[in-house]
Amino acid sequence: MAPCGDACDVCTGETVAERAAAAMLRQGGRGRGAVSRRATTGAAAPKDYLFGGADRGAFEELRAVRKRLADEAGVPAYIVFSDKVLQEMASRRPATPAELLEVPGVGPAKLERYGAVFLEALSRLS
Repeated sequence: MAPCGDACDVCTGETVAERAAAAMLRQGGRGRGAVSRRATTGAAAPKDYLFGGADRGAFEELRAVRKRLADEAGVPAYIVFSDKVLQEMASRRPATPAELLEVPGVGPAKLERYGAVFLEALSRLS
């Protein structure tokens, strides 16, 4: 797919959730909460309160792994795993394929495709 230039999350570096969060902040902060900007674009790093117990360093390491995999496959990073899934991984620290499957957002297909890489990265963080 050709880049749109200025409308999608890949081209702008900002997800729909981030745009919605920014709109809510402009409206006085009403809504369900803000979502972080993508660190891979050089934008501000996610705020600590968004981690809900997840280790920020572990989250950032998992984001780097996700970016590498997405770049290799030529797909947007969220296709590999969303930030929410990475936050859960950083918080839960699964060590086995069975434990990784318990993370919401990780199913059999993604476990088969990406599980070994993420489990290896998680083992280095321990």
